Amino acid sequence: MPLGWTAPLLALLALLWPVPGPAQTPPAWPTERPVRLIIAWPPGGTTDFVTRLYARQLGEALGQSFVVENRPGGGGSIAWRAVAGARPDGYTLLLSENSIATAVPLMPDLGLDMRRDFTPLALLVDYPSVLAVPAAFPARNLAELLAQARSRPGELNFGSMGNGSSPHLYMEVLQDLAQSRMTHVPYRGMGPAFNDLIAGRLQVVVAAPPTVLGAVRGGTVRVLAIGTAGGRIPALPDAPTLRESGIDFAYSYWYGLFGPKGLDPAIAPPGAGRGAGGECPAGGAGALRRTGRRADRPGRRRARPRAGGRAGTLVGAGAGEGHHALKVMGEARQPHGAGAPVPPRR
Repeated sequence: MPLGWTAPLLALLALLWPVPGPAQTPPAWPTERPVRLIIAWPPGGTTDFVTRLYARQLGEALGQSFVVENRPGGGGSIAWRAVAGARPDGYTLLLSENSIATAVPLMPDLGLDMRRDFTPLALLVDYPSVLAVPAAFPARNLAELLAQARSRPGELNFGSMGNGSSPHLYMEVLQDLAQSRMTHVPYRGMGPAFNDLIAGRLQVVVAAPPTVLGAVRGGTVRVLAIGTAGGRIPALPDAPTLRESGIDFAYSYWYGLFGPKGLDPAIAPPGAGRGAGGECPAGGAGALRRTGRRADRPGRRRARPRAGGRAGTLVGAGAGEGHHALKVMGEARQPHGAGAPVPPRR
């Protein structure tokens, strides 16, 4: 069946505006002022892209204003605290990728429990990760990149959107599996990191497809591999998977919608977020059609929301990934171990 936007929108409509039964009083869904969708990263990255796409479609479907608020800094903690401390009235929501879960083990003073302090609402989209290098970089495939990293330990730089972010931890695990060592350069978001990749100041980034596709088509960036458990993706048909490249490792970026702890059940009812079929409004579906993953068909990657409980489960799983990466980083690695200084954040 053709991909559309009805499933994501109906899922979120169910989350934010449930239809009452005969004996119920219609819930007072917030309409007096705009709903803030807070994200932890600056413009230019995939989180910003996904959030603005959903904000526009939700606004058109509900007749309500959704305002995207970029709150970068603190490795994501500024945005997370803003939502965790907000009133649970439906006017303040968080749209986040995996870093809300993976960063926790690296932030012992964060003071937040992602499973306790948030209400998971829905899983919106699940992207395969893309390992990209500048077009002029000499490595033509993953094996050549890793060979360079082994022969020049610590000399190649990879960028991420902050210490503890999912791209940071995924690269740490990848290096452990490949027995190689590169130097981590944390940024305040994937947009700034990707700009430095294009400029040649970084040699590697791991990002979601929307971040890299324009540069790939423009010839300034090349993709060496994609981290998907399924097959290749239509948007990058010539890019092999990590498993095809000899590394048995899959990693993706999921994007979920969260509210503060104690969000009114009338706004986020139990069982919401299951989606529905049918046609949907135009304007953005094609951008996700080629890159988002449909959970029940890992080889075909399409956008599809999943239930709030699934988003909560992924937070727990992401925390497990973070603990594993923290263990990897804590192992003795000379001369570039986890305790070695890294270039300053940009």
